[in-house]
Amino acid sequence: MVVRVPPGDDLRLADHVVRLVNDLTAAVARSRDPLTVASRPGADGSHVVVPALDDLLHRVRELWWQRLEPADRLAVHVAAMHRDPRPTPLGDVLTACRLAAGCGHAVTVPEFTSMTCGSVKPGPRATWQAEVGTRPYGIGHIGEYGSIRAANAAVWDTIETNRELLRDRLRAASPLLAGVAARGWEEPAVSVWATPDQRDHDDPALVTMHQIAHRTRARPADVDRWRATHAAFPPPEPSTSVWYWPLVERWLADNDLLPDPVPDDRPTLPGDRSF
Repeated sequence: MVVRVPPGDDLRLADHVVRLVNDLTAAVARSRDPLTVASRPGADGSHVVVPALDDLLHRVRELWWQRLEPADRLAVHVAAMHRDPRPTPLGDVLTACRLAAGCGHAVTVPEFTSMTCGSVKPGPRATWQAEVGTRPYGIGHIGEYGSIRAANAAVWDTIETNRELLRDRLRAASPLLAGVAARGWEEPAVSVWATPDQRDHDDPALVTMHQIAHRTRARPADVDRWRATHAAFPPPEPSTSVWYWPLVERWLADNDLLPDPVPDDRPTLPGDRSF
């Protein structure tokens, strides 16, 4: 038996739901195969056939959801998140933010992919490129590093900084959203484009101009000027664009250019790109 879902208002849809319940009960009593329902046309114009019970539950849920107040929708969504023991997907967190806007608790959200994915890729002349997000969205390129470990740490730190920014905004918005901020969120997907041999020979003592500038709280142009005007500035490793940090550190200390303490390799984040 095939039942086509009629278009119309909520009352007609409710009547259809009642009929489906009756038909499904009768089919089960007769021990026949479960009913199928030809749902609304799909993207290609054809009808997508789904089990009747799935269609029924979906439409009951739709009718119920439409009649909830915005605050109740948010409460139901958050309650469902708390019932699930698994880490919360970031998509569910953003849904909570959208629902909160309808309750007068607007939350400005960092770009989605800047909190969910990143990559470490080989760059020119033995450098490693750290990227966060998906172009043209997200933060994109965040820096060049001399080691895989430094680039990977920069990616993870950038993602966590964006997540913590969102957590702070959720805590400030309402107690209900503070509960969302307190949950464990799903792990980001960070890919490292490196061979096992490259990983084995990775040397954290190698740094790029980007890292030297960050550690000295200077601009890359300043570091490049030091290199051009001071013959004693250590040269890069042969055929690369990376330097051996202990030698650079000694030169900086001798020239009173080394801060105390030296900042770690956490990146200076680009401006917050929110929507």
